[in-house]
Amino acid sequence: MKKNKVLDLKKYLKEKGKLVDKLLKKYLPKDNSIISQAMRYSVLAGGKRLRPVFVMLGAESFKLDIKKIEPAICAVEFLHTYSLIHDDLPAMDNDDLRRGKPTSHKKFGEAAAILAGDALLTESFNLIAKSNVPADRIVKAIKMFSDYSGYQGMIGGQAEDTIEAGKWNKQNVSFCKKKLEYIHIHKTSDLIKASLLMGAMLAGAKDKDLKALEKYGHNIGIAFQIADDILDVYADKKLLGKNGSDADNDKLTYLRLYGKEQSEQNAIKLIDEAKKSISKFKVNKEVFESLADYMINRKF
Repeated sequence: MKKNKVLDLKKYLKEKGKLVDKLLKKYLPKDNSIISQAMRYSVLAGGKRLRPVFVMLGAESFKLDIKKIEPAICAVEFLHTYSLIHDDLPAMDNDDLRRGKPTSHKKFGEAAAILAGDALLTESFNLIAKSNVPADRIVKAIKMFSDYSGYQGMIGGQAEDTIEAGKWNKQNVSFCKKKLEYIHIHKTSDLIKASLLMGAMLAGAKDKDLKALEKYGHNIGIAFQIADDILDVYADKKLLGKNGSDADNDKLTYLRLYGKEQSEQNAIKLIDEAKKSISKFKVNKEVFESLADYMINRKF
């Protein structure tokens, strides 16, 4: 049974990924300005497309035709890509490679990369507003997305991860563990939660179901980042598509505080908790469970 689930998940992700790529090409700008070129370059550079897949999964689980929210599906990938472009900048992680290709600032220069990221961020909210669902759902989804991606969400996590890098050695272990949890929750988990909730909110899901999805996203999001911390050190760099930079930037990571074995055990516990939170779901339950396992079993 497990082997069949894995094979099914690979097929599911491949099919959904093709659809996402098609939609991204539809909603990206078509002109040849340097900013538009940079936007297309980074968005279409590849990637797992997990966040748009989560939007679709959230919507389909509550019987909404995803054709009605095509722009919103793209919105989360626009915002995610903006965060990666800015993450790679010399002032932040200073990475030369992303998905096996030169990072945006290496390809187009720092100014163009910053502005392309700004453009993707701004356009993401415009896209959500274009969803073909009742206006009250759109307003609710935009507010949620702003909260999880803003200074108290993803940006807050990135700030602690980047600005505070190199300062952790002076702090005690207990303090560092609390900071690490904050970073993982906000830097990574918040956008995964937002993607799941986006589709469900636009579908008109009930509050109890939204809370279940929020718990699910919270746990798989942290587990995903733990896996990232491990892959940054141990993964095949060709598969990873970038050079590991956590150690070079003196980042606070699960490996530094817990070691590889304990980090892996913590991730497994989080996945178990995620599955419990959606145990009463009758639609797409197997997909939710398989995606949860994928968060920590992936190779890149």
